Amino acid sequence: MEPQMLQSRKMTIEDLPAFQQMDTGIDDDYVLRIYDKLMDSPTQELYGLFQNHQLLSVAGYSLFGKNQFAMLGRLRSDRNYRSKGYATQLLRPVINDLRKLPKLKWVGANTHVHNFSARRLLEKSGLSDGQISYYLTLTAPGKLSGHTRGERWKEIYETAAKRSYLLALSNNELGLFPYECYYPFPFDSSFFTNQYLQDSNLYVNLDRSRFVLIKNDQKKYNYSHVKYFWNDHYTQPGFFETLLHHWRENPKNIGCWIDFSTGGYHNNPDLTPYEVQDPWIQYGLWI
Repeated sequence: MEPQMLQSRKMTIEDLPAFQQMDTGIDDDYVLRIYDKLMDSPTQELYGLFQNHQLLSVAGYSLFGKNQFAMLGRLRSDRNYRSKGYATQLLRPVINDLRKLPKLKWVGANTHVHNFSARRLLEKSGLSDGQISYYLTLTAPGKLSGHTRGERWKEIYETAAKRSYLLALSNNELGLFPYECYYPFPFDSSFFTNQYLQDSNLYVNLDRSRFVLIKNDQKKYNYSHVKYFWNDHYTQPGFFETLLHHWRENPKNIGCWIDFSTGGYHNNPDLTPYEVQDPWIQYGLWI
């Protein structure tokens, strides 16, 4: 295949048939379900690598944090054209276009630790590996053991007070800010918008040395997404009582999604109350 026959460009609504014809091996690809929304979104783009009218590889990005942070994703290739460097060739113009955005500070991606092909792709694209995260969803609270029981923490309602707690954080053992499920970013004040904080519940422990931010999120299912920046989940009195209170207040959620650092994960005495995913790793590049 001649290199000059390949074209990388932003995709349009007219490219949907080419996307539908790709043999990605993905059953019920969610990108196909939201394709029209992606085309209309001011903060999301989808790129394709074409040979004539045939689509070989796809990649995209979404902007967050007042358009200062970009998350790469939706990477998929036709199975007949893998291991030929096409995905790497496609990501170059995506990242080059991102560099031209006036507000952008950081571009990153999130993938499984053991997805070595994706990790090589990101490294070839100039991104550096960073924090490893463990995503556990508490779905069977009756099986919890080994935690320090206590009264649930006090809820803080004022938006300005919520922001103050976040900005005063001096020791973040997560090493990142879990903005949404599957979307961790560097810890940055641009994410703490009034709307985001109004939609989140913040709870503070008795001596105000710890707080937890919980926001409802939907990734196929509804979750109480827990943002806690220390590794002492099991020794803080009332921590799990606070999570379960939020869950009871939001009965449509199927559980409490908790982002753990490596240290926090290994402090967990028993995994049976959780649905456990393989660990993920964040890659990033400061612009």
